[in-house]
Amino acid sequence: MHTNHLQVDKRKVKKKPIHNHKRSHVKSSIIRLMAVTSLTTLLLTGCWDNHELESLAFVTVLGIDEGKHDNLKITYQYFTPTTEAPKVHGAPLITTFEAPSFGVAENIANVTTDRMITSQQLKVTMIGEKFGKKNDVARVLEGMVRSRTYRRDIMLITSIESANTTIRANRSKLGSTSLDFIENMRNQHSFTGLMPVETLNDFLVANESGDRLAYTALVAINKPAPLSKMAGEDVNREAGQFSRQGGDDKVEFAGAEIYRADRAAGRLTGQEARILLMLKHEVKTFLVGLRDPIHKERRNTLLIHQFLSPRVSAHLDKGRLHFIINVPLDATLDSSTAELNYVQDVTLRHKLEKQFNHSFEQETIDLIKRCQTEFKGDPFGLAYAIKWRFLTENDWKKFNYTKHFNEARFTVYYDVQISNFGKQRAPYGSD
Repeated sequence: MHTNHLQVDKRKVKKKPIHNHKRSHVKSSIIRLMAVTSLTTLLLTGCWDNHELESLAFVTVLGIDEGKHDNLKITYQYFTPTTEAPKVHGAPLITTFEAPSFGVAENIANVTTDRMITSQQLKVTMIGEKFGKKNDVARVLEGMVRSRTYRRDIMLITSIESANTTIRANRSKLGSTSLDFIENMRNQHSFTGLMPVETLNDFLVANESGDRLAYTALVAINKPAPLSKMAGEDVNREAGQFSRQGGDDKVEFAGAEIYRADRAAGRLTGQEARILLMLKHEVKTFLVGLRDPIHKERRNTLLIHQFLSPRVSAHLDKGRLHFIINVPLDATLDSSTAELNYVQDVTLRHKLEKQFNHSFEQETIDLIKRCQTEFKGDPFGLAYAIKWRFLTENDWKKFNYTKHFNEARFTVYYDVQISNFGKQRAPYGSD
């Protein structure tokens, strides 16, 4: 059998030109990229609204109080590019009015200025506590989420006085705007632990989950506290109760407002808020004063560092939920008037560590019991420690976590290690 083979002279075969195809492909890709870039630029600059920067007024702080006839009493603090610096142009602009919704509020606000009011730069929403106790706050705040002008990272604050009163009283003598003052306090929270930073998104997620109570930071105008309330550490007080004279601003941010069933249910002191945030690992450092375990009339100050998250485990013990919480901390002996050699004497050091551990363990248990009896829910978000044992969401819902939390037993351990002593020498007066 004979097979014919086709002979091809490779030297005579002409290659097809492909460079034109590549050029056209590259050209079309460039055109598409330019189109996307142009569209993105238009969107970012807000050209669809056809408003110049000079024609806008930006709301930065919004207050919510109870109005008449089921309306909201809205307070806007806003600025224009020429009124942003109060030390040059005077106090920030504030207006208060009543409206049935946030959308209508912006329309009404525009009758007070020739600028177009916009909430795209809104950073803080302040809720009057009286309003929060009587109204479904989550339902009201959902109106913000539906609007494209409000962002979900807006910080929520509850004011003991009306939001209108507090916003108007917030006047920094150092030249900061009210917004600057609040944002600076917000940035400092992880270094004091005296107030939480809860955003609109955090609040609504907690409210919808059903497993964790929502909360906000607490603000109040400082008032001299009665002598009967002046005992104890300052951190055991809530906003408005700190003993001081003068200062930058008469408005104070400390503590938290707990929300249950969408309504304000009660306040936490600064120390209680600090414990709440430690259990959630949202504190970096803070200072704490302790009476000396040997010389009771003298004091030590520890700088606490929270590097590691608390270790939380949970199990059912004869049907009763049992949480075991271990909080590891590192500490620096910041100052001491005890004149004891805590640097070299390990036994003394362990006594100081034990005193701190015992104090915070008791305060944590007291706070948990308060949440179980007064607030009737879990603001700590501890459900994850037991939820993983349930295979389906329906099984978890049938478990009724909130009921089990309110009846749960807690074992709490604090484990502080003093690893730094400031100046590396024995204290004055020690051998």
